[in-house]
Amino acid sequence: MAHLYQELTPQTQYFDKKSFTKEKWLACIKVSRTLYVGNLSFYTTEEQIHELFSKCGEVKKVVMGLNRFKKSPCGFCFVEYFTHEQAAQAVNLLNKTNFDERMIRVDWDAGIVEGRQFGRGESGDQWRDDFRDDDDPARGGQGRNLLRRIEGQPDRQVYVGQRKHAHGKFGKEAEEGEPPAKMRRLDGSAASPWGAFGGHAVGPGGLPMSFGAVPSFNMAYAYDTSKGKGKGKGKGKSKGKRNRGEDDR
Repeated sequence: MAHLYQELTPQTQYFDKKSFTKEKWLACIKVSRTLYVGNLSFYTTEEQIHELFSKCGEVKKVVMGLNRFKKSPCGFCFVEYFTHEQAAQAVNLLNKTNFDERMIRVDWDAGIVEGRQFGRGESGDQWRDDFRDDDDPARGGQGRNLLRRIEGQPDRQVYVGQRKHAHGKFGKEAEEGEPPAKMRRLDGSAASPWGAFGGHAVGPGGLPMSFGAVPSFNMAYAYDTSKGKGKGKGKGKSKGKRNRGEDDR
């Protein structure tokens, strides 16, 4: 019974660092009426989702996750209830259940804001579909394999995409016109458009790239927003390796 109880009351450790601070996220979760639903088929419809989640309470709205460019469903959504208790019922009963021939993830979310309904991957889908290398017909077919293991270094991975802009910031930071991450000077938290030569570099748009031993020239290039283009002197070391689907669950 203890195992059953543990499975029926999942605790989220995820927070959307692109839209919220961790403190604000955790505070919102306590009273939230919104849920994140992941690992959906691209072909699952809004009507199907509404019907399923209505079994746990009255659904206020369903917001489908969309490809940022094509505006087509890309395998996730947000479900909002009228009460926190109804949302809790859905998390307890529907997380890790089979829906439309897939095991779905149902997790607490701090609330939908404009921009969060779009995939953040290079292709416009979620990063998980850009990173994976398997064939999943329900999620667009063959993965794009943009995160690859380095031969001879199985614990290292490198991002091989062509991302040309930051993930995007929503809410207050976007409204205040904060410059994209790739336009900031290297300070350990922002990335150069070309990565860095020494240590574990970060690539275009703030995407971490984990390398093994490489030549170090003790320099990296970055934009200086105050003086135009120039050379930054930071080493640009990443804070850690990126996990698959870290930013989009």
